[in-house]
Amino acid sequence: MMKADDIKPRIGARWRDEPIARLRLIGRIEGTTLIALLFIAVPLKHVFEQPALVSIVGPLHGLSFVAYLVATVDAVSGGGFTARETTRLVLVSLVPFGPFVNDRFLARRQCSEQYCA
Repeated sequence: MMKADDIKPRIGARWRDEPIARLRLIGRIEGTTLIALLFIAVPLKHVFEQPALVSIVGPLHGLSFVAYLVATVDAVSGGGFTARETTRLVLVSLVPFGPFVNDRFLARRQCSEQYCA
C-alpha cells in the first residue's frame, strides 16, 4: 500500500492551471537562482574579482523571488492554508535550499487536493 510520502505528483503541464503546481515550479526556479547567486556568482565577484555573473544572476533571482511571492499569494488565496503554513512558504524562500525542502510539503498538499497515484 502506498503512503502519502511515496506519491509524487508531477508538475508537467498542470502548472498553468493549478496554483500549487505553479508555486512548486517557481519555487524550484527561485531556489536555483538563490543557490547560483550565493554559491557561484557572489564568490566569483568577491574572491576572483569577476562581477559579471552577479549582474546577470542577481536580477534573475530578484525576478524569480517576486514571481514566487506572487505565486504564494495566488496559492494561499485559494484557501486551505493556515497562517503558519503561509509564513513557512514565505520564510523558506529566504533560505538556501529552502524551496527544495518545502517542495515535499507542497507535493503532499497538491495530492490532498487531487487524486495522485
